[in-house]
Amino acid sequence: MDREAMSNEENYSFDVAGYLHIPGVLNRGEVKALNEALDKGGESEGMLRWDSPLRDLFRDLMIHPQLVWYLNQIVGHGFRLDREPELLCDETWDVEAPLVGGNEPRNPARAYYFQNGRRYCQAVRAIWALEDVEEGDGGFVMVPCTHKVNVETPEDVATGVDDMGLTFQPKLKAGDLFLVAGTVLQGVRPSKGSRRLLSYEYVGRAAIQSAGTGPMVAEDPSPEWQEEISPEQRASLYKPDYAYSTPPPVIVTDGETVKIDESREVFHPSIYSRDPNSNIEEKEFYFWELNGYLILKGVMDEEWLEKANEAVDKFEDQIVVQEELSRGSKSLAGTGRPVLGGLLDLPEPYCEPFRKMVAHPPVQHRLTWMGGSGARMSGPSAFCSVQGTSGHALHDAGEPMYPPMGYQFQNGRSYSEAVTITWQLRDVPPGLGGFACVPGSHKGKYPTPPGVRSCDDDMGLVKQLVMEAGDVLFFADGSTTHGTTAWKNPIPRRGILIKYSSRSFHRSGGEIVHPWNRWGDDMVEGMTDAHLTVMRGTDRDAREYNVPRLEVKDGEVEVSYERGQALYSGEAPVTPVVEQMRNRADR
Repeated sequence: MDREAMSNEENYSFDVAGYLHIPGVLNRGEVKALNEALDKGGESEGMLRWDSPLRDLFRDLMIHPQLVWYLNQIVGHGFRLDREPELLCDETWDVEAPLVGGNEPRNPARAYYFQNGRRYCQAVRAIWALEDVEEGDGGFVMVPCTHKVNVETPEDVATGVDDMGLTFQPKLKAGDLFLVAGTVLQGVRPSKGSRRLLSYEYVGRAAIQSAGTGPMVAEDPSPEWQEEISPEQRASLYKPDYAYSTPPPVIVTDGETVKIDESREVFHPSIYSRDPNSNIEEKEFYFWELNGYLILKGVMDEEWLEKANEAVDKFEDQIVVQEELSRGSKSLAGTGRPVLGGLLDLPEPYCEPFRKMVAHPPVQHRLTWMGGSGARMSGPSAFCSVQGTSGHALHDAGEPMYPPMGYQFQNGRSYSEAVTITWQLRDVPPGLGGFACVPGSHKGKYPTPPGVRSCDDDMGLVKQLVMEAGDVLFFADGSTTHGTTAWKNPIPRRGILIKYSSRSFHRSGGEIVHPWNRWGDDMVEGMTDAHLTVMRGTDRDAREYNVPRLEVKDGEVEVSYERGQALYSGEAPVTPVVEQMRNRADR
């Protein structure tokens, strides 16, 4: 390779989605030779055992330089082959079986690890495309982002009975290399004719997965004296990597007794159990935790929709065209975004359809399990984009970490500190513009690539959501990378956007931020600017450039008011706070 490390775009794709598509690794001659060897071999597996020279192609492919270069960075040095290569087809896979994988319950030997800039993906499937695979051809399928999902896969998703639109079949050209994290939910579905995909599975150097096929693997190396102890005791003394110990024996215990579970299914007790009284729809929770957004269908009825649209029409003359938000993007460029605010303050009866949106039970229920009780909302605004309105360059992400608007999952609970919802007053058809996001980006660990933010080179990761009038969209604002694509629909957009902030963090400042309002004049009288800096009330967190802030230079404490690119509240000062106190005193 002509570079030292994977690009941020490549790291981002694998980290967020759990896969990486590397086009054109093999040339036509190499693809032809492999296909001819497969034709002569006549089998869908066992290639490494074939007679030379047929086997040589597959042995060399196992350590192809580009593949090794990527696996060293994704799995780690010392990676190894876990299972013999195979063609992904109905001869090697049960195409009617449920998809396998997912990160819950966690399998540490296959899991994805990331900490302090270091990544270890303990299992990776490398798929070589030896024939073109078009969209809808079938064959290998997967559910992106599931390598980091914290919720158990719903049965309907695994079986395909109701996959909620999550299943993805990659489109590949002959010669492409496709790398997939081992814990991504994946499988093989019926294909339209021959679609040769050759799969090699690799694991970390210490990860215990499959047993080998050599004669020694079939042996039991246990010493004779172990015949004198109980089966449960022998189960604690097994040696890994042998057939008899793959998977390892399972001891089930209640704290008083021990016994062998012949099924060998993992026994890993939890102090938590599902709450039957939570009233959380499990597939919705799975979808939200996986993607960072959720669409609730048909919340508004026809009468409600009619009244809401009538109100927007009535006050159309108050729509303000705001700034153009494409941020230099070619694909998102257009005119400024038309917005109608103050919807809760409209005169009767025009305010009613919008006030009805406040604490509406089905919506409030989901807001509560997404981030906990105590969320507060901003005033709703109507987004009224017309044909030609620009998109909004994608923004926010899991990286860099931003606690006031971040996402965490712990002990069965979603902690989304900022949730924004949009009530759809009109249909949002595919390809004509509207809300777009990068599913799974709320758990991203790499910076969002510029091409993804602009949508000019989104690597297939950006998804424009299709919705109908009456639907409500929820998304993890601040952590899910989101924006809008340019509005191409001749019918103007009608979406009512409401932002919710958690009970834990401030998002907009306010009068109480000022020291004299928070503590009283008698408390702050005579304080220096440095004193007043730490006497302020809660304000919007502007990341690393919060103002005012204290810095130490040459052993002395100084106050800085330098601003960065983040948004600041109206109360954030740009000059010494002492001056504001003097101005108050002079009034």
